[in-house]
Amino acid sequence: MKKLIFLAGAFLFGLYCFAGIAAATELQALAFKKHVVIDRKGFGYEALRLLVPKGWHFKGGVSWNYNKVPPEASTAFTITSPDGISVLEQFPHINLFWSQDPNLQFSYSRAGIEIVQPMGATEFLKNFFIPRFRSNVSDLKVIQSQNLPELAQQSRDLAQFQMKVFGQISPFQFQFEIRADAGRLKMEYLQEGKKIVEDVTVAATYMTAYLPTMYGGYVTGITWIPIVSTFKAPAKEINDRIRIFKIITDSRKDNPIWAENCIKLSATVTRDQLRHQKAIFNRMQQISKTQSEIGDMIMDSYQKRNDAYDRIFDNYSQAIRGVDSYMDPINNWKIDLPTGYDNAWTNGSEYIISDDAGFDPNVGSTQKWERMKRQR
Repeated sequence: MKKLIFLAGAFLFGLYCFAGIAAATELQALAFKKHVVIDRKGFGYEALRLLVPKGWHFKGGVSWNYNKVPPEASTAFTITSPDGISVLEQFPHINLFWSQDPNLQFSYSRAGIEIVQPMGATEFLKNFFIPRFRSNVSDLKVIQSQNLPELAQQSRDLAQFQMKVFGQISPFQFQFEIRADAGRLKMEYLQEGKKIVEDVTVAATYMTAYLPTMYGGYVTGITWIPIVSTFKAPAKEINDRIRIFKIITDSRKDNPIWAENCIKLSATVTRDQLRHQKAIFNRMQQISKTQSEIGDMIMDSYQKRNDAYDRIFDNYSQAIRGVDSYMDPINNWKIDLPTGYDNAWTNGSEYIISDDAGFDPNVGSTQKWERMKRQR
């Protein structure tokens, strides 16, 4: 039983190694800063990067739970406007398990995993997320509900890929299958007297394991992980904020080496039955020094998943007019920014876009700004 829980914990870990703003509403110029999220308590290097509008506050990053075996990495953060009302948030991962077998329920519950019967994506948002995370608002109503089959497919493909990498190091001792579902809700509610519009998305991945019994049969156990992200703003400002939220989402770049090494660590800890933190840290250092062989493959998987998330903004087509790609000549980093701007500039850590043809951030500045070239 401990072995099965151990493997399920590894599945949770592998899935969530993914598993992923100045208040400028005027069109004249938008300014952003590059924010790099460093895994300071784990591998010690970059996990992901994205653009954060100047004046907005980034809080969160990568956290590790070394009380779990294998240890769990989780990426969660909020990006908040200066007035504290408009927020883009990635929630911490939620570990859930279900089986009709009472012994399995008891064992997983003791391991700190919540026992909840699986639900579809939009059902999860209505019956789990809202009661648990939005109980402090009033007059909440769902004004739009949508299934996201593309995001579900990309989430399933990514999970399949991660489990393949895991199994190459620590082969599974039972049969399993993976499926996924994804959906979003758009809702309105009152918070501190203000009418807020919030868009919440969940991609849920389910691993059904067929666990052998001593009597020759098997019991099933379902480990499922909903990954939730949201963005919200006052109703009267949502269209202006959407452009900013889209820039953040488009700019996110996950480090494929970090994601790959998270999976490798989980598999190695599982295979070698490592329990002591010192041994786990030592193995983490060894893995960090190992040359990656599949970084491009996993990066492609994450990019397709990010692209699927970006489709969510199609629901706000009146506020979004598409994107143009630019090349940052200082960092050699491709950035997607909204169309309708004549200029895009960077100083290596900050970015400015403007629809004023004569705009030049070097005028009156002590910093050196370079114009970014639009990609055709």
